[in-house]
Amino acid sequence: MLSRLFILGTFLLTACSPFQTSKIEPPELPDQYLVAEQATDKLLPIRWWESFNDLQLNRLQQLLFDGNLDLQQAIHRLEQLEALQRISAASLWPSLTLSGSASREKSPGSSQTTIASNQTASLAASYEVDLWQRLHDKNTAARLRTQAGRLETQTLLLSLSAQLAEQYFLAAEQRAQFKLVEGQIGRFQELITTIGNRYRSGLATARELYQARQNLARAEAALLQFRTGITRAENSIALLIGQFPQQQLTIIDQLPQLESTIDIGLPASLLIQRPDVKATLEKLRAADRELAAALADRLPAIDLSATAYYSATQLARGNIDGSFWSLALGLTQPLFDGGRRAAESDRQRALRDEQLASYRKVIINAVQEVETAQVADRNSAERRNWLQQQLHASSQELFHAQENYRYGLVSSQDLLESEIRYLETASQDIAVQRQWLLDRVSLARALGGSWMADALEQQRKTLSQQQDR
Repeated sequence: MLSRLFILGTFLLTACSPFQTSKIEPPELPDQYLVAEQATDKLLPIRWWESFNDLQLNRLQQLLFDGNLDLQQAIHRLEQLEALQRISAASLWPSLTLSGSASREKSPGSSQTTIASNQTASLAASYEVDLWQRLHDKNTAARLRTQAGRLETQTLLLSLSAQLAEQYFLAAEQRAQFKLVEGQIGRFQELITTIGNRYRSGLATARELYQARQNLARAEAALLQFRTGITRAENSIALLIGQFPQQQLTIIDQLPQLESTIDIGLPASLLIQRPDVKATLEKLRAADRELAAALADRLPAIDLSATAYYSATQLARGNIDGSFWSLALGLTQPLFDGGRRAAESDRQRALRDEQLASYRKVIINAVQEVETAQVADRNSAERRNWLQQQLHASSQELFHAQENYRYGLVSSQDLLESEIRYLETASQDIAVQRQWLLDRVSLARALGGSWMADALEQQRKTLSQQQDR
């Protein structure tokens, strides 16, 4: 009899799930990007923002990692997932419960009062045999969702670093625009003085003077717009690093110079290593396991239980004590639940199929993002090159207009038009320079990277140390 129970128990403990997880097939990826790579040995560093050689940007990035509140919330959500994983893993182990009680009772009788003392102690154990690996699948799903949460937090880190760089370059552009217009205002003021003197001498018309004053007023109004842009960008940076708005958070007034496009250095097939792509894959695997667990929940379940019990009763006429034990094997088979388990299986199957579609979309989107960012980066580089040539020509035109006006060869209107054209071209050049930087940031974000894993673990340690203080 014992040998049969042993064989039965061994079979139950080593039983496998009859539900095999589905094979995950990602969409077929292109062998290479549509944009032909140019011959260049310039690569993005692992911590991509260091390619701009800006110590202030590097410092702000570290402040971001240390103080960003979205990141701290994500870390605490990750801790919740890890706790849920430990809760799920606990179901794979037996449950032990120790209990005890002591009582003293006085009972009146016909001849005398009876006083009894009673002490009991019991140890109960229960264990659900994972016959169809239902518990194992649930635990695996919890582990996969924890890993997905970790990867999503890494994706957040990448996104936050890109947002900070974008706001940093916006602040730099607004300051550069402010500086440009501020210098032009001084030029307009000098021109108004010159035209005013010429007007009083009968060498200029009132229309020329009014036009010069109009240009000055337009430039003064633009200063206010750029000042607002600086404040807005710096306040966004303050929020990203978890601080209140403050004056002069950044002092950069010149944008970093980009010299050429970069070699992205990655075939399209390696984009599946991006943290957001890997997180979606882990969610898909978790959904597959949860579907298997839901299907197994419709099959028989076996529970093992054991109880050891000790009782001692003290009476006036003697003591009664003894120990007891019991072993039980329980078998349950769902017969009718109104279709609840079947509906849950259908729901989990739909969730798995939804996650599969999401996984394929994320991969296609990753390739699309790199393609778009790569095209934008190269087009911005070419556009900046043409604008530099246009700016040089506009500068030469302005120089000759100023010389000719000094000798009375052109009117003040011609000079003002040259001044405006130069100002607009210089302003556009600054804007295109920032756009090129933003395209480079978008390319870095699209390519992903491996630095986020180490940065996340470092921030978790830092946050844990702060909580222990």
